[in-house]
Amino acid sequence: MRLSKEFRDQFIQHEMRTHGRKNGFVTDGQEARLLKWLPLIGLSKEKTLADAKLPADAPVVMEIGFGNGDFLVHLAKTHPDWVLVGVEIYLPGVAKAVCRLDDAGEIERCRITQLPAQFVLTNQVAEEQLDGIFVNHPDPWPKARHHKRRIIQKDFAALMVTRLKSCGFIKLATDKPDLAEWMRDILDATPGLTNVAGVGGFIERDSDRPETKFEQRGIKAGRISQFLHYIKA
Repeated sequence: MRLSKEFRDQFIQHEMRTHGRKNGFVTDGQEARLLKWLPLIGLSKEKTLADAKLPADAPVVMEIGFGNGDFLVHLAKTHPDWVLVGVEIYLPGVAKAVCRLDDAGEIERCRITQLPAQFVLTNQVAEEQLDGIFVNHPDPWPKARHHKRRIIQKDFAALMVTRLKSCGFIKLATDKPDLAEWMRDILDATPGLTNVAGVGGFIERDSDRPETKFEQRGIKAGRISQFLHYIKA
């Protein structure tokens, strides 16, 4: 079923302009679990991570654009000491992620926000609060006139740096070569970041990195992912 207007009005921040899908289909069970969990782990626009009752001294790692939650579940299982912050504006994707995290028994270590990433980092995250940020397969916006909609821009890269602790990381993945070069060139030129592979370089795939449903779709279409890894000096 499609999300009802009442449900969308409760959970989607319509006043913040975003690009991309905003509505879609969920099952009754997914909607029920959203209603159960979002009041407990959701970060509304009035809240910050300081209000989120995070475990003291736990590393805080964010995934921007977590899709259906495959990678969030992987992070939760492989890094049981981390607190995870998921950012995703597509509510049906949030519904699927909540169910996956719940089924995996990892949901209470997560915080979820459906707000735009720029707003989240500016208003909900303090300076030097994050230990790491993942950006996996962001929308490539392939047309030149839409490149300004790509999430990795000079100002956004600089904002991420301010929210990372010293030695914090940014890891990115894409199967679009032009987007890979776009992100690399911006981040290579961002003060405070060091490219682990050297300027102009890409890293090898992490040995424990899963192939998400989205990535498998790209592989079937003949697209090979590229990976970037940066450390804050």
